Amino acid sequence: MSTSILYHAFGLEGINHKSTKFIGNKVVFTAEIKDHHVKCPNCGRRRVIFKGQKTRQFIMSLLGRKKCILNLTLHRLRCANCNNLWWPHLSFMIGKHRFTRSFANTVLDLLQFGTIQSVAHYFGVSWDLIKQIHKSKLQVLYRRIPLHKIKYIGIDEFSLREGHNYMTVFTDLPTGRILHAVEGKSKEDIRPFLEKLAKRAKNLEAVAMDMSSSFFWAVSETLPHVEVVFDRYHVVALMNRGIDDLRRDLQNELEGLDQKILKGTRFLLLRNYDSLAPDRKARLDALFQANYPLYLMHSMKEQLRLLWEKEDRESAQKFLIIWCQDAMQSGIKQLIKIAKSLSAYRSGLLNYFNHHITSGAVEGLVNKIKTLKRQAYGFRDMEYFKLRLYHLHTQRYSLTG
Repeated sequence: MSTSILYHAFGLEGINHKSTKFIGNKVVFTAEIKDHHVKCPNCGRRRVIFKGQKTRQFIMSLLGRKKCILNLTLHRLRCANCNNLWWPHLSFMIGKHRFTRSFANTVLDLLQFGTIQSVAHYFGVSWDLIKQIHKSKLQVLYRRIPLHKIKYIGIDEFSLREGHNYMTVFTDLPTGRILHAVEGKSKEDIRPFLEKLAKRAKNLEAVAMDMSSSFFWAVSETLPHVEVVFDRYHVVALMNRGIDDLRRDLQNELEGLDQKILKGTRFLLLRNYDSLAPDRKARLDALFQANYPLYLMHSMKEQLRLLWEKEDRESAQKFLIIWCQDAMQSGIKQLIKIAKSLSAYRSGLLNYFNHHITSGAVEGLVNKIKTLKRQAYGFRDMEYFKLRLYHLHTQRYSLTG
């Protein structure tokens, strides 16, 4: 009966049950390999001679809330036909690991709903064991990520740890899947993967990114046939930074009542005007009546949002040229600087009307990555961290490492 339980409940095939002991919170099964289950790996004959033995201990899945252990007696075998000498290996063994295949599969199932720490606590094993099982599975899944069907990708970086340490991720925009992650954000850091894309991603048409010069020149030099699309989110963010810089400069210059009017208006200025509540709109209107430079720059920001609502590239180009001319004539240094940047990267902005892609999917993934890092309290194993990133598109937002 216990042999059947070992087979049907734990997936242990090819062994004979000998005894069961209950020791505290553990169930210890003792078993040995069935004689008829072994055959020579060299010639395939089943006539074998025992040449010594050893006992291996395996961790199994829980039985109820009891921790289960298998003590398996293995016989060293010699083939009577070809004299080949070997130790037998059964289907439930995974190399030299001291856990069964069914235990590893149960761990992977539970990791879909919990953290490594919680799964390790549930089984009463070490954190490192659960992590190693997960890492081994991810290495198999992401040994080679296919690139031949990739059409649109997004590039973005995030802070890896405190200080100026960054990691760059490449994301397949239609699926939201991370294709590659590399430490750093310089042109030299991302060039190797771009060269791989040039060889394998024959269907790649466009890359969405922010206006990072290192990203832009790396893609332009390595993938000259691929169009660069600058994301609208980063353009609006550039305008918001300009408004905030202007607000700080004005606040430092003004005194008394005028300075108090500016205090606490940062988030009012950065929000879209049409999304503000009536009372906040009234406060912002009062601010604009007292400060024309802020009014002008804020209105230019609101106008710039209309760029992506244009019907085609030609009308968008006319709009952008006029907007940059108005910005250059404003006399506001922050606005002039932004206008120069948008003029320099005009083609990347207008390429949006050829492909209609944004890096919004990348931004969403970066937020999930930050959650992953925060809940895991960081990653010491960088290879495992990258594997978790490649697997992130299959997981729920709250899963951690």
